[in-house]
Amino acid sequence: MGRFVVASLAAAGLGLAQAGAQFTSNNVSQHAWLDLSALGGAANGNDCWGYVSASGREYALMGLSNTLVVVEITIPSSPVIVGQVAHTNCLWGDVKVYGDYCDVVNECGGGMDVVDLSDVDNGNVTLVAQVTKGGLATSHDVAIDSDSGFLYLCGANINGGRLVAFDLSDPANPTLAGQISSSQGAYVHDAQIVTYTSGPYAGKQIAFCANGGTGLDIYDVTNKSNMFRLSRTTYPNLSYCHQCWLSEDRQYLYLDDETDGVNETLIFDVTDLSNPLLVNTYSSGVSATDHNLYVRDGFIYEAEYHAGLRIFCADDPVNPVQVGWFDTYPENDGSGFDGAWGVYPFFPSGTVIVSDINRGLFILDPADALSAGALTFAYPQGRPELIDPQGGTAVLVEVAASCGVTVEPNTALLHYDIGQGFVTVPMQLVSENVYDAVFPAIECGLEVSYYVSAQATSGTTFTDPSGAPGETFSVLSANEILVQSQDDLEADTGWVVGAPGDDASTGIWERVDPVGTAAQPEDDHTPVPGTMCFVTGQCAPGCGLGDNDVDGGQTTLTTPTIDLSAIPDAQISYWRWYSNSTGADPNADVFVVDISNDNGSTWTNVETIGPSGPQTSGGWFFHAFNVTDFVLPTAQVRVRFIASDEGAGSLVEAAVDDFTVSEVVCEPSATADINGPRGAPDGCVDAFDLGAILGAWCSGVNDPNPPSPPCENCTPANLAVADISGAANVPDGCVDAFDLAKLLAEWCSVAGGNPCGTCF
Repeated sequence: MGRFVVASLAAAGLGLAQAGAQFTSNNVSQHAWLDLSALGGAANGNDCWGYVSASGREYALMGLSNTLVVVEITIPSSPVIVGQVAHTNCLWGDVKVYGDYCDVVNECGGGMDVVDLSDVDNGNVTLVAQVTKGGLATSHDVAIDSDSGFLYLCGANINGGRLVAFDLSDPANPTLAGQISSSQGAYVHDAQIVTYTSGPYAGKQIAFCANGGTGLDIYDVTNKSNMFRLSRTTYPNLSYCHQCWLSEDRQYLYLDDETDGVNETLIFDVTDLSNPLLVNTYSSGVSATDHNLYVRDGFIYEAEYHAGLRIFCADDPVNPVQVGWFDTYPENDGSGFDGAWGVYPFFPSGTVIVSDINRGLFILDPADALSAGALTFAYPQGRPELIDPQGGTAVLVEVAASCGVTVEPNTALLHYDIGQGFVTVPMQLVSENVYDAVFPAIECGLEVSYYVSAQATSGTTFTDPSGAPGETFSVLSANEILVQSQDDLEADTGWVVGAPGDDASTGIWERVDPVGTAAQPEDDHTPVPGTMCFVTGQCAPGCGLGDNDVDGGQTTLTTPTIDLSAIPDAQISYWRWYSNSTGADPNADVFVVDISNDNGSTWTNVETIGPSGPQTSGGWFFHAFNVTDFVLPTAQVRVRFIASDEGAGSLVEAAVDDFTVSEVVCEPSATADINGPRGAPDGCVDAFDLGAILGAWCSGVNDPNPPSPPCENCTPANLAVADISGAANVPDGCVDAFDLAKLLAEWCSVAGGNPCGTCF
């Protein structure tokens, strides 16, 4: 087939876009982009792979609904279409390479195409075989172990979708070599097969299989006439185990679940193939559905549908950190099945290609991401549950660097917002890699959103949470929170389902132990042994994504009447779940929370979630509010939750759990933490506080309200700082032995100051 330069067709509107013209990115730049029209006008793209000829020239193998397109990308900014091989029209397709041949499958018919690429440098791409042996017609995926020379079909129409092995001794003519038996296997959606050369599995050919609803299966496939399962592993929130890939030392396996409703890649320790252990998860910090991933040189390259390409540094293999991204789907970063399908990061040049369902082939440069390094954040003493309204609450932040960078001096920052925009406060270095973030005085009762950041020597700024400022931590400014009532919904406490105006036909609120889908929780929020919560329509075991979701209108859930007449500083909090990001018309509806102080005669809106943005793709999220910010506390307070489906086809699910009424206390109790290295309380009771006590020591008659016997030589300044206790364990107008005793009783420090050890 003839070759032509796509750049020459741009003037005719055939789709070579200008680099970076439409797409947001971080540390990843665009060499070129071939849209679907430039690639021949197919209905959609699917998977991709790469090929390097004997001369070292590089080629992208781009899967389309009806065609495999071969594109030379040796000069990545000037891609050249070399050839095409047509196949049965299908949404799903996959391609892999062995030697000078590639094997192409789809789910709609025609068997497996074998394509000769050996003369691709001269523009020749040749279909040499269509494998239909054993009745083969369709296959979802194909995997190849290049070390052993065997190909494996995944999800084929033969053998019940279980692994089917072909010998590639003659790659132009694959021969059937064996298949997993029904007693040993299940449907395989995707797989990686490797040959071990060292360790306890040396000489073994091992298949790591993502098996949809069954979970992760690991097989010994060394003997093709006796391939057998070594282990089967499930995990929390298992929905559809989609794809997996090993770390290069084969100690860890990274795995994506396509329909679990969260952006989360699972990490398994697979050193013992008979007992894989889930050790951690990681996320790109958005709601997009994770799809296919591969590992090269300590970096994970992940195609995440609506979020495009995401790159993670895996210097610490169980704590990967995002270092770059390129968003091929600019509409949104929500869940759904458009955008980036596949990624291929193995070209010797370092060029990375991404196949996009809607927009075709992207040819990208990840160099800045690979040199960006990464910073991670930890909190040795935890994050605060409350911050002192008078200021001085300190948070220790440990910043760890990896991937060849360090922290740029004087760039560690605390960012906080009380509803008027973020204010930035420098963090102070207190020991190696440990910083002190100190909150200023903030009006009691206010909810404070905050995050921390630091810049690496590469110039990249990292935040925690990683999605900041759109995603933040939150904390209340108060001296104490007294819980007045807490309803974990394990029992019927009088909540009301239904209200005037409700018209939803399905998805009506009910209190259940939920059956999960990608849109609805599998578990309530209450810790074990809790099981119950309110959800919008219980789903039967094994049900589909849209079964019994909210349809045709709204459904209302209302609390019992709450007496807040004696709690003027009442706070109400709850955990909620809302999903509105799937279906034919996603992100079209909202979840509404209102409050009333007249038993429901009138209502005031507390919050509205959606139709798009954060917290609209499922997951349990906490929300708290001060009642007086919305209504006057009375004896007739109620809260209602309204989920609705008023749009053209979004799948709407909501849930509520752990409803709590608390009292915000704004009067500080005396504490011995009165001083630190910079004069403010620092979370330690140590030598700094002792110095403040001794410096303010007084027992005389200068106090305007002297105790009996009277103190001497006290000043208001002394008392304000150090009068923390007396004979009745309350301030008494003296700074004396009672205050010293309180300090010694609360003493807690490590190495003379920061960080503290057992402070409370």
